[in-house]
Amino acid sequence: MHFRNFVDFKKNEFYGLTISKNYIKNFFTKSSLHYVICLEISCETNNGGISYEEICSKIPNLIGSRTSIQTVLNDGVSFNCFEKLQHKLDKRVKKYVLSKDFSIMVTDWFVSQKEFFS
Repeated sequence: MHFRNFVDFKKNEFYGLTISKNYIKNFFTKSSLHYVICLEISCETNNGGISYEEICSKIPNLIGSRTSIQTVLNDGVSFNCFEKLQHKLDKRVKKYVLSKDFSIMVTDWFVSQKEFFS
């Protein structure tokens, strides 16, 4: 693999996701904060999701404040990128998981990454 090929691949991927007319694809790369929140939720979706407090504890303050994180989560839920589920044991805790459509988009993104590095 050549450095230039990798950089071109990543640039094209970023541009394609950012200018997409599909809001779900656009949401993924809307900002660094959107990107890391999507990745954090992706990692925990199959484990029942991740809470707001868990997300806040993982994301450095330099990337986003608690208020900014909450705003991205609310936008993600309202635009059907994420689903907000009630925790089974503690009804006060809400867990975030990927929506079906967003999960498909993230899976496709992952496959494209794998294909490049194969």
